[in-house]
Amino acid sequence: MSRAGEPSVDSPGLEVGRVSKAHGITGELRIVPHWESSDALEQVSEIWLTLKDKRTAYAVERARAVPRAYLVKLRGVDDRNAAEALHGAAVSVPRSALSPLAPGEYYLVDLIGAKVLGPDGEIGEVTGIASHPTVDVIVLRLADGTSAEQPLSEPWLSSVDVAARQVVLNSLDGLM
Repeated sequence: MSRAGEPSVDSPGLEVGRVSKAHGITGELRIVPHWESSDALEQVSEIWLTLKDKRTAYAVERARAVPRAYLVKLRGVDDRNAAEALHGAAVSVPRSALSPLAPGEYYLVDLIGAKVLGPDGEIGEVTGIASHPTVDVIVLRLADGTSAEQPLSEPWLSSVDVAARQVVLNSLDGLM
């Protein structure tokens, strides 16, 4: 395990949420996960916080679930001022701390940067992920520079190849 400020060998990690605010006076952070059902913060002994392109590793002293968030105490963040300075930081966990993926499964974040192909060829690139109540979508930058969203479900999705950095769509009818 690394101490605060020391890089870990298991990088780049998987972004799981953001620091929303300080909690209390002892340095606890309120972290809102990107996916509400995520329990990744309960599974790790270390996280990385990235703020203004600076990434720092922290040992997790404790993490507990609260409605729609986690309260997390990090080693070296010992008062409210230190916690407030981390507001807005992206929170990443080591991939090795997560359960192995089954064949055909992938983390949505691994699609960012992938080319998206439609029936007639390349249509754009994945620039983000959005989770809606009924479906996860990829956010695309289209060839003309505009943005669109595409549900990651049938009947629109044909295949995903994370290694090839490619998403293939059956149809463009789902573009929003």
